[in-house]
Amino acid sequence: MRKYIALVLTLVCVLALVGCEKNDTYKIRITIPAGSTEAFVYSDEEISATGKKITISSGEGLGDTEVVLSPVNEMVETGYVATYLTPGLPVEFDAITGEWFKIGVSMQNDTDTDITVYVEVEGVEVRIE
Repeated sequence: MRKYIALVLTLVCVLALVGCEKNDTYKIRITIPAGSTEAFVYSDEEISATGKKITISSGEGLGDTEVVLSPVNEMVETGYVATYLTPGLPVEFDAITGEWFKIGVSMQNDTDTDITVYVEVEGVEVRIE
């Protein structure tokens, strides 16, 4: 009987630990304003790396484009160049832990309404501007 109790308690502990897994994958919204001809449009949310890499994937409404990280702190030199992003092929950026960035996509909008697109980002924490 003690073996069964120990087995059940072990199983409960394992399930509890799996349930506590930290989620570091986020869906970031980028709104392309109506009539925008800017080279890059940036997210309102800001991201900071939780590890050594930041992985960005195409999300809802986003086709082939370029993506770039722009530092929030103007005193920090970016060092990041625009990287081609296509659906199904994520891109990785080397991370600077503790620095905050906005995600920019190269997309224009010649319509009269805003367009909302999403990127999926892994290895980050998120804050809203």
